[in-house]
Amino acid sequence: MGILTTDALVMDQVRSFLSSDFGIQDLGGQPIGRIVTEGSTASRMFMGNRQLAVVDGDNTLLLRVDDIVGIGLDRFTVTDGWGQPLAQIVKEFTLFKKSLRVELATGPVLRLEGSVFDREFTVTGPGGLAATASRSWPGVAQAFLGRERYVLGFVPQVPVPEKLGTIGAVLALDMIRAKQRNNG
Repeated sequence: MGILTTDALVMDQVRSFLSSDFGIQDLGGQPIGRIVTEGSTASRMFMGNRQLAVVDGDNTLLLRVDDIVGIGLDRFTVTDGWGQPLAQIVKEFTLFKKSLRVELATGPVLRLEGSVFDREFTVTGPGGLAATASRSWPGVAQAFLGRERYVLGFVPQVPVPEKLGTIGAVLALDMIRAKQRNNG
């Protein structure tokens, strides 16, 4: 079983000083992939984690999320394992909720929205609800270390581009949160 063949992912963060890696398991706890921090150490020291890669259990690179340096709203690019565009993600300006617009290269637009407290999110697409995401701490000791757990549940039969775009949006959201923590 891999990331693309399951409808539920548990992503446990393993944060260190210069990286924000995750292990990915299915609901039964079986490892099915990982998320690794990429980019140079120097850029991570001065600008934070700006590039994450999602690797399936068989070591196939599924996607890469890049935080684009710029002025204004946060923007991210998502590419597949061959470097082809999958999506553009833009943080939208909102007052009391988090909202990301995910423009898939195949045409559809997804929207990730959640509470101001960053715990529960929904992803909607052209067919309605595509996924739900929940953020929590995997345990008390992990909370003190700043580690997070994301549980991502997909609607059955969600198309692969929407699944990859949703994973990219959750990672973009985590990078936005890390930047906010570092700036404030």
